[in-house]
Amino acid sequence: MSHSTHVLLLVTADSRIINIVQSIVDPLGIVVQVVTSPLISRETWESSEFVLVGSDLAGECVENLVARRAHLIVVHIKEFTSTGLPTEPNSERDIWRHAVALGAENVLELPTANFWLVDALSPFAAPDPVEAFPGGNMISIIGGSGGAGASTFAANLAAIALNEGMSSVVIDLDQFGGGIDLLLGAEEISGTRWPDIDPGSGRIAGETLTAALPKVNGVSFLSQSRTALNEASPEVVAAVIDAARRAFDLVVLDLPREQSECNGVVIGQSLVTCVITRNHVRQIAASISLSHWVKKLGSQNRFVLISDSKGLGLPDVCGALGDQGLTEIAFMPAMTTRADEGEPPGMNSGYREVCHALLGEVRNQHSKSAA
Repeated sequence: MSHSTHVLLLVTADSRIINIVQSIVDPLGIVVQVVTSPLISRETWESSEFVLVGSDLAGECVENLVARRAHLIVVHIKEFTSTGLPTEPNSERDIWRHAVALGAENVLELPTANFWLVDALSPFAAPDPVEAFPGGNMISIIGGSGGAGASTFAANLAAIALNEGMSSVVIDLDQFGGGIDLLLGAEEISGTRWPDIDPGSGRIAGETLTAALPKVNGVSFLSQSRTALNEASPEVVAAVIDAARRAFDLVVLDLPREQSECNGVVIGQSLVTCVITRNHVRQIAASISLSHWVKKLGSQNRFVLISDSKGLGLPDVCGALGDQGLTEIAFMPAMTTRADEGEPPGMNSGYREVCHALLGEVRNQHSKSAA
């Protein structure tokens, strides 16, 4: 199926504006038609879905009596004098006067307002084509009880997906979990953390997110910060996840144990939600309760069992959870030691088996939904 191409008319002779706008619209799939003169044909002016007018030609457009229209923004780059000071405010007043005369919706200073321009142009972005490869799949991981090992499983799932040829990212949504970068042994790796995400960014380009996120052993991650705690709004979380699903084959969400609005949204959109449980009575009871909530949100629920020698046997756990197909993953005490020593978590054959089966299940679900 083909998709229509959206056209943006850019009226400017300023190469700096042209380059900045081109870098913004390319990830959105919008075609830019550049006109370097205010002498614009009526057909071109009216047929373009969105118009950007550079401040260098805004006054001349007013003088040439171009028609007022919707979806028009004036853009400019702040100029500085030879001494490094901003130019006189009279020039900015002229820009706003021209914008009002043109009926512009806003005046944006580039590149400071790049995110706002992305937000304004997002409704005109070309839809992403459906790929044969199962791109954009999202799996939520949540602990059925505290300390169940959800973050470790999330990290291992992303790593195994990478080994199977899928680009993957782990998004840490547990604000008070200490940061998944510590678990990955990657706290020293520079890159974007949650506090660095601009809350006014609107739609985020997939390429922008990919370039900004740090990586460890090929797996990208977005971690919470321990120095600047701030809860991202559901709108910001949605923008990040939307970009991640466009940029990566697999998005793994490490979720906190809470019935929040944000959790409700992302679980409801996930192909599968894995509830990580331990083989002890209270942990099993808590996992069952949590699984009922997951099912109400519409996500496929899967139990993942991390067991130790002091807990219940596999048949008893399977009976309690009502799932006779569970694979037992042996608890590895060394994982805690590895995290304390700044090393990424290890994995055993149980992790590999469960993750491989889960990824196969996700591929099958994607194939059925795409058919």
